[in-house]
Amino acid sequence: MSDKEKYISENAKQGAIQCWLEEHRTLRSVIDSHLITMRYLVIFNITSLGTIGGFILTDMERNMWLALIIPIMSPFIGFLVYFYSKQISQLGHYIREIIAPRLQELVEDEKVIGWESHTREKEKERNKFLQWFSISGMSILTFTLTSVFVLIFTAKRTFIEGTGWQISLWSIGLVFTIILIWAYINERKYWFSNTKEHKS
Repeated sequence: MSDKEKYISENAKQGAIQCWLEEHRTLRSVIDSHLITMRYLVIFNITSLGTIGGFILTDMERNMWLALIIPIMSPFIGFLVYFYSKQISQLGHYIREIIAPRLQELVEDEKVIGWESHTREKEKERNKFLQWFSISGMSILTFTLTSVFVLIFTAKRTFIEGTGWQISLWSIGLVFTIILIWAYINERKYWFSNTKEHKS
């Protein structure tokens, strides 16, 4: 290979490295943005629960029906957390399986962008029972348990004393809660499938 060809080949290699690095930076920025959004959603949910709870405690008899908002609001926010969590998992999987190996090959160094693989290895060392309780998983589970508690707590009064719209709110909350339970289980299964795939 002539000096000119070597020069062109080296320039092409450096260009490829820069392209992969730019894509990595972009995806990491998206992941960070999703994490911030998830944090705000959790804070908003907790604040809203506290506000609704405060109104209920001021007049239990008149404001008890405000609790029916919770099984609709919390699962909706929980589903948004699930959506962002899955996006983060998919982006992380792409970085780990596509970008990292390509950059490692180009620079001839297996330690380049090794953080994703390192953390995944650490996750695999955890007890399988504990793996169900990731940050996103715990957030979704918390929203689910809150909704289930409210549905149980209000069920008797809703169907005995409630009006048609109150029964409708309770029923909608039940549907939303079931969807969120499905989302939580699905989120954990997706995480486990990625872990198993990476392990193999």
